[in-house]
Amino acid sequence: MYAAGMRMAALSRMTGIPTATIKWYLREGLLPRGDTTKPNQAEYGERHVRRLRLVRALTEVGGLPVAEVRAVTAALDDPSVDLGDVLKIAHGALSHGSVMPGADAAAAVDAFVARRGWTVKDGSPARDQLAGVVGMLGDLMGSPDGTGTAVALLEPYADAVEGLAAMEIGTLPVDEGRDAVVERVVVGTVLLERALGALRRLAQEHAFEQAVRAGRIPGR
Repeated sequence: MYAAGMRMAALSRMTGIPTATIKWYLREGLLPRGDTTKPNQAEYGERHVRRLRLVRALTEVGGLPVAEVRAVTAALDDPSVDLGDVLKIAHGALSHGSVMPGADAAAAVDAFVARRGWTVKDGSPARDQLAGVVGMLGDLMGSPDGTGTAVALLEPYADAVEGLAAMEIGTLPVDEGRDAVVERVVVGTVLLERALGALRRLAQEHAFEQAVRAGRIPGR
């Protein structure tokens, strides 16, 4: 639970974000204004704590520019925008810098998604991002069906993340409003993708050392 009616100094202490940064977020339209109590004084609450965590994750961990973060927060604050579309906008922002997929890779990923039975909206940024990666992996394979080989490599990863995604969505705080849902999904995406990447690298280091000790690959 968060204290209601916090002054900015208390909001700063609770979130660990300097007051100067909070004021900048306010000027940039990334954080809703507090409730005015007196001239030049305002109070902040749970919504502001959640929003600060969201903005911080997008800017500091996700590396997004202010304009893209503003697009996410503007959609979140617009009740006419469907929650699913808010998440789509957020995922699109997180997919910045993706390689545009070729037709073969896009078709292969569409078939892969259909085969998995996944319900994905048209124009999903994640689908385009995955197709771009599949195209590059296919080129690295150097085989006649490099794209098909690359897609086949995805299957065990898809098995793992499908269960993780179901668990994440199943624990969303749906009774706490849009901010809570978007914060959990987007911040979780930003942070857990970093964590999953780190876990995979740690596991690779372990598997490599085990293979060296077993003599399956040379250590030098």
